[in-house]
Amino acid sequence: MHKLLKIVAVAGGLAVAAPTFAQYTFAQPGQPVPQPVEVWNNVARINLGVSFYNSGYYDCSYWYGYYPTYTCGSGSFVSYIPFTFGPAVDINLSGMNNISVGLNIMLGTVTGTIYDSFGAAVSGSKSATLWEPTIDYVAKFGPPTQDTVGRFRVGGGMYFGPNSGIGGAFRIGGGASFLNASRLGIGLDLVLEGGAYEGYWIGGLQLLVSPEFHF
Repeated sequence: MHKLLKIVAVAGGLAVAAPTFAQYTFAQPGQPVPQPVEVWNNVARINLGVSFYNSGYYDCSYWYGYYPTYTCGSGSFVSYIPFTFGPAVDINLSGMNNISVGLNIMLGTVTGTIYDSFGAAVSGSKSATLWEPTIDYVAKFGPPTQDTVGRFRVGGGMYFGPNSGIGGAFRIGGGASFLNASRLGIGLDLVLEGGAYEGYWIGGLQLLVSPEFHF
């Protein structure tokens, strides 16, 4: 009877310990024991780069002639090539699906041609800061343990500029993360934008490089 109780006790102990032992992988004799791989699915980054924007508009003014009239010049264009920077965070939803929230701060000079009150074309420039909060869906191609992972994004942004100017744009682009399996990495992105600002169309291209922190 005493021996039977010992057998039951040993069997019970093995049953309790089995799940614990199952968590470990035993290497063959002479082989190194495999180490657990740490995986990071989320990314925080600082975007740095340059953007290229163009906008077309109508400039309206009084022309003074024999009869005062109100007219609008057409074919006016302005360009804006700002230094672009700001934070962004990619939060993994599941698998390849991510949501990215960010803020682009753009510092540059608007240059273009306007029409004066006599209808003459005049070139000018003015410093401007544009704030753009963004939200994108990001699809990532490759497992988080892979060193280089490509990504595709589509989403939208809002523009907030001088004199309480507002606008918005549709965004689409692609890029990649390098050293993706490490805690620190680097990202490259190209994003196309198209929309309106203050009632006038605007189109742009963002070229961004971003130090990344994976968590």
